Amino acid sequence: MIPHIQRSLGSLPPVRRVLTLPSLALASVMASDGSTVYASSDLLYKGAVFGRDSLAVAEDLLLLKPGLVHNILLTLGRLQGVQVNAANEEEPGKIIHEYRAAIVDGKPIKGRQHDIFRELSQKWGGDNNVLVYYASVDATPHFLRTLLAYCRQYGDGILGEYVTQRNGKKVTMRYAADRAVRWLFDRLDDSRSGLIEYQRRNPESFLNHVWKDSNEFYIHENGEPVNHDQPIASIEVQSLAYDALLAAAEFFPEEAEDAYDYARALRDRTIELLWQPDRHYFALGLDYVSDGTMRIIKTVTSNPASLLDSAFFDNLPELDRQHYVGSVVRRIMGTDFLTNAGIRSRSLAGAHLVSFWDYHGSYVSWPKDTYAVARGLRRQGFPRLSRQLENRLVNLIRRTRDYPEFVYVDGWGRVLPGIPKSIPRRATVTIQGSNAPERIQAWTVSAIMAIMARRSPLRTRRGSPLQDAWQQQLEGQVLETIPKMNAYLNPFRLWLQYPTHTYHLDRPQAA
Repeated sequence: MIPHIQRSLGSLPPVRRVLTLPSLALASVMASDGSTVYASSDLLYKGAVFGRDSLAVAEDLLLLKPGLVHNILLTLGRLQGVQVNAANEEEPGKIIHEYRAAIVDGKPIKGRQHDIFRELSQKWGGDNNVLVYYASVDATPHFLRTLLAYCRQYGDGILGEYVTQRNGKKVTMRYAADRAVRWLFDRLDDSRSGLIEYQRRNPESFLNHVWKDSNEFYIHENGEPVNHDQPIASIEVQSLAYDALLAAAEFFPEEAEDAYDYARALRDRTIELLWQPDRHYFALGLDYVSDGTMRIIKTVTSNPASLLDSAFFDNLPELDRQHYVGSVVRRIMGTDFLTNAGIRSRSLAGAHLVSFWDYHGSYVSWPKDTYAVARGLRRQGFPRLSRQLENRLVNLIRRTRDYPEFVYVDGWGRVLPGIPKSIPRRATVTIQGSNAPERIQAWTVSAIMAIMARRSPLRTRRGSPLQDAWQQQLEGQVLETIPKMNAYLNPFRLWLQYPTHTYHLDRPQAA
């Protein structure tokens, strides 16, 4: 019996709902003036601009929607931090975590959306008109990485464009990039571990300033939560920062030597501290006990697989690169992570660490996370493994008829695609879980659009990238060990692979 599930009635027929076309789904999360994207079109994040979400969308749509990507970058440049403010976690050069306003697309927000705005403003230093919140350690390096990708694709003219920042100062995007680089250098100079670390200053801020920001996610293998009274470093942030430092070297050639030195030191220190030779996998991160002693967070999660979608391994000696990449690929595509929906956030072996199905836990799969792994696999020379994950995402969208923030998956890797509020009285499964997913999440939409564009018959056909012998061998070995999944167009075949397991969400008191 899988823990935390209570079964009741038999299976129900599929939920009847028309799948929104990706272009319309994207339109539903875009600002009316096309200046940016909102995190979702559902209840919690409608009308809210998130830095990391916007940047993930921008990277996904770089080749498809260059105008939108351009506008996203300008919007984040306008909202960049200009002062030190503990209430909203602002720092000069820092890119926002979240922006909300009382007027969205020319209309006042109402109901639950307005209540959320007021509640968060009271905690995070907003006012009756605007909330600008900076509790994100990863958005700033991600901004630099995305800005460089845009410049490489479309030229560096954007760097000469002007934006008016929140203090009324008119600056170029090159200036905004410089401020972001300074912030990154300062973070590394101030770090005890040599890694990018975070720690909240406002006692009512989020505990975790990274994308898996739920309270429960950062936990040691003995079940002890990390110490939020001391700095914390998370592994996926280090690869973003590594890429950002390479971007700094291109943007500012006069400082390229310093940027490369920072990048090499960060990469080597990450491997030194977080690589676990006995497990052939990276640790989640590190924290400190009260006396300042460093402690490794060994909990097995999907976060290390984010390193695949970066330049982190590119300049290592070839045998070292093969060792680290191969080890991560084997682990992330193993039975502890792979499900019919994609990749679990935390290893199934760590499911006991939290007493309910937590937001970023062992029983959830995020399309954003899965697509990041798929991109990384393709980047590292494993296109067939990448396609296996993409097939799962395409099937998930067709089956749920949504672009969900995340989905629950049980211990056997089966998707629970039911929407709890649609048929609560006839639910077949009761889950003790912390969150109900938003139905149309921006970075899920952009991931699907990127996948479908790659598969479009109108796209110029190109041969598969050449693989070295070690890549061919490893990909073949992994494919032999995983359940193969096609992308199904036939509704009956799709239903056979993704039978209906609708659910009712019973939120635990701890959540």
